[in-house]
Amino acid sequence: MRSGKRISWFLLFAIPLFILASCGSSTTESTKGSEVTEEHLSTRLDLTGDGEGSFTIKNESSKEAVLEMSSGQQIEFQLLNKANAVIYTYSANKLFIQEMQEKKLQSGEEWTIPLNLEEELAGVPPGSYTLVVWSTAEGLNEQKEKMAYEILTSPGKLVVQTQEVTFTGLVDSHSIEVKNLDGGTEVMQLSEVAMPLFENLEDGTQIIIEYVEESGQKVVQTMYLAE
Repeated sequence: MRSGKRISWFLLFAIPLFILASCGSSTTESTKGSEVTEEHLSTRLDLTGDGEGSFTIKNESSKEAVLEMSSGQQIEFQLLNKANAVIYTYSANKLFIQEMQEKKLQSGEEWTIPLNLEEELAGVPPGSYTLVVWSTAEGLNEQKEKMAYEILTSPGKLVVQTQEVTFTGLVDSHSIEVKNLDGGTEVMQLSEVAMPLFENLEDGTQIIIEYVEESGQKVVQTMYLAE
């Protein structure tokens, strides 16, 4: 990233599916040919505090999964502005090998692909955006992970923290009440991108939340189910 810029991030998971891993994630099921064995493939988008990221595909089934890609391109991502207009596309200025590629994943195996966001987004001006990432593998190209992504010029970084809690209910559309592991009750604010995650969540669900602190208030960026 250019000098003077720093990137902080907020997570978004816009589709009401179960969250299976440490950040926004989703799962697909597919059956190849006449085989009765189903492939369960989950995807996960992770960001670090400095704005770098990775995209992970995990084979959740008990059988080997084969990912097929029509070229050497493994992932695609875009950056959208507040009007949902695409301002950056990863593949737009790149050439890829134009031949079929495949990646085999054993049961429980993960494939993590770095995004190199600092380098890729170095020319993007400061502002609030939405990052959308997906795999180019057959059957996964519609399984997209979305996250709010903010590029700032002010010094310092927001520190992302993790906490395991029990969801006890919505206070209003912008805040939730949770019970922490010590039995205490807390009210946490929801970022706009985290709000859809709690719309259909049942009271009493054990979850892990990721949050940042702003003016002494915990602001939830994402959540996933505790194992």
